Amino acid sequence: MADTIRRPGEGPASDPRADGVAFDPNLTPIPRRRMLVLMGVTTLAASGGLGAVLAGCSGPPVTVTLDVDLGALEVGVPKEIPFTLVKADGGASIPGSTWLVKKANGDLISYDPRCTHGLCHYLWSEEGARFKCGCHEGQFALDGAVLAGPPPRPLDRWPIRVTGSTVEVDVPGNFQTPKESLPA
Repeated sequence: MADTIRRPGEGPASDPRADGVAFDPNLTPIPRRRMLVLMGVTTLAASGGLGAVLAGCSGPPVTVTLDVDLGALEVGVPKEIPFTLVKADGGASIPGSTWLVKKANGDLISYDPRCTHGLCHYLWSEEGARFKCGCHEGQFALDGAVLAGPPPRPLDRWPIRVTGSTVEVDVPGNFQTPKESLPA
């Protein structure tokens, strides 16, 4: 007799699987994929969610004051602004930058200078009006959306505050200088 799963009430009365038992894990195994999903959901629920897990990995953000003349920023033209990140624990100073984009209404966007694919440094290209990463040919629109290549998501944005002429961005605590890339 073939080893098939029968519902209660099906099959010959002598078949032990037809005795009215609603669920027997030995007869109805959970498929591997479903088990992996259940394990992942349980882990995330126990840890407070994916956001809490990822936030714990980066540490608290570090506020950096940028040296930028807001009047010199042109609407819709990205400008890379360098900074030095000093770790809160008094540790090493890390060179970095952010790309600022001034919107028509005067608001600013601050982009992480690392490509979302390989954490490489990318550049703005006037030709085609896009950000280009030379590591794996990733390309992003002015709004950060992926246009081409392997990046899995849009460019990451950093929280930004403008108070008078002071511009501050919150850089992730685990920030590292981007990898060098080929010329875009």
